[in-house]
Amino acid sequence: MQPIFFDPAVAGVGIDVVGSTMQAVAAGAAASPSMTVLVPAGAEEVSAQAAAAFAAEATQLLALVNGAHAELARTGSALVEIARMYSETDAAAAGSLQRIRPPISFPLAG
Repeated sequence: MQPIFFDPAVAGVGIDVVGSTMQAVAAGAAASPSMTVLVPAGAEEVSAQAAAAFAAEATQLLALVNGAHAELARTGSALVEIARMYSETDAAAAGSLQRIRPPISFPLAG
């Protein structure tokens, strides 16, 4: 049986992923008006249609990016939760071992 190793730094990584994702969501929300509200270059119908098409594409792109950000946030939250579960399990197992076998201490010579 192979031992399972866990690095407690995973919780920090998860927190960083969630924090970065929240910053990206805020940046996307700030960029949304400039990407989706376009003024037609001219007064003719082609310019109006092009502006509407660009705005529709930008809206779809922003929805895709927001979905990716949501997935990253879920991943970061899952990493934090996994770190919590591993830490709690390790602490419980260590406590059980301490009850079964108290720590051995040797008196210092001298």
